[in-house]
Amino acid sequence: MILDAINQGFVTLVVFLWDTLIPIFRKIRLFILLPFTPILKPFTKHLFSCIDIRLDSDVKSRPDICILDERFYARFWADQEIAFEEMYVEGWWTTENMTALYEKILPFLSRYPWIVKLSIAHWEGVFRWGVLNTGREGHNFSAPPEYDLPVEYFKLITDKEHMQHSSGYYAHGATSYAEAQVAKLKLIAAKLDLKAGMTLLDLGCGFGGLSKFMADNYGVTVVGVTVCGSMAKQSANHCVGSNVTIKAKDWRRVEGKFDRITVIEMLEHVGKHNYDEFFRKIESLLKPGGRILLQHYFVNPGVPNFVEFFCKYQFGQVYFPDMHEFVKPCCRHLRVANTQDITLDAEITYQHYIGMLDDNRDKMEGIAGPKVWRACRITYASAGAMLTTRDLLVYHTILVRKDDQSRVPLAQ
Repeated sequence: MILDAINQGFVTLVVFLWDTLIPIFRKIRLFILLPFTPILKPFTKHLFSCIDIRLDSDVKSRPDICILDERFYARFWADQEIAFEEMYVEGWWTTENMTALYEKILPFLSRYPWIVKLSIAHWEGVFRWGVLNTGREGHNFSAPPEYDLPVEYFKLITDKEHMQHSSGYYAHGATSYAEAQVAKLKLIAAKLDLKAGMTLLDLGCGFGGLSKFMADNYGVTVVGVTVCGSMAKQSANHCVGSNVTIKAKDWRRVEGKFDRITVIEMLEHVGKHNYDEFFRKIESLLKPGGRILLQHYFVNPGVPNFVEFFCKYQFGQVYFPDMHEFVKPCCRHLRVANTQDITLDAEITYQHYIGMLDDNRDKMEGIAGPKVWRACRITYASAGAMLTTRDLLVYHTILVRKDDQSRVPLAQ
């Protein structure tokens, strides 16, 4: 107990110092490189031209990247990837087609992933988001300010009725985001073989869309859990009249026994240091004969496990494991009964996200401001391109207790 307290205090102190000092170090690097702009500018333009991306400050020439601040070149070489994304948010550059831009950038980085690792900023991020256990108890997933925005904001990038903000399912003919979300919910219910009277734990319930859908359509009793207080309130409002109880708490503090458990795009927030504890916990919550469904992300080996920009500006702590990092701790406590790759569905989902962002730009900027919209826009363009290159993958995985030797059919 004493050692744990000392460790938590140490990590908290290091995170505070790191978050305070790193911005200073990055500004120092920028100031050092600024005098070299006349050299960096043509060099940067040439490098981008090698992947058919044209940089120019003349918007009338319709470049792929329109430079609005000449400091772009120095800052790009100071911090590379994180600087590139932050400069878009801050209005230092713009583009007419963000999706097309990332469709050129990501395949190049996919072929040469070592390039990202040449940046000092990359290793600063690795230490902050990968080495330090910021997902430890009491500090699990510090929600960014965007998560506390009014529900009207999120309705502009969800299906509105079920308030689902996760990958949908298009295999059976869904053509819209809303149709794909309903198809996904039905698929999850089929995989879990839900029956009236069962109990369901929805870990990371978000706005409560899955919880309400399963309670209303399958007669199950649902407990939805989220660590985000504002989301818990919105979820409770959304589930009024349904057999759903919403709780705002850390997953470690959940108690009870459940027939079924869903973990929809929440594992990414747990952090790799805590996987063993997480799988041990959900195994303890599962009744004999029960099932767990995870909808979760993987990266291919060699691909960075996190994107610092996502962590800082969009989702809070996010870590994408590779298959080995997931399977090893998971199989200590549970059995993998079956899996399904739904990456193609996720790719289409992100295309719909981008469409909703572009269609609702004025409304979203009116609610949250242009910087929040731009952060969201570049996040989904980047993630969508990672899905297209299959550097980022999305799976459905069914888990059962290790003493459960029964067959679990793969519903599709």
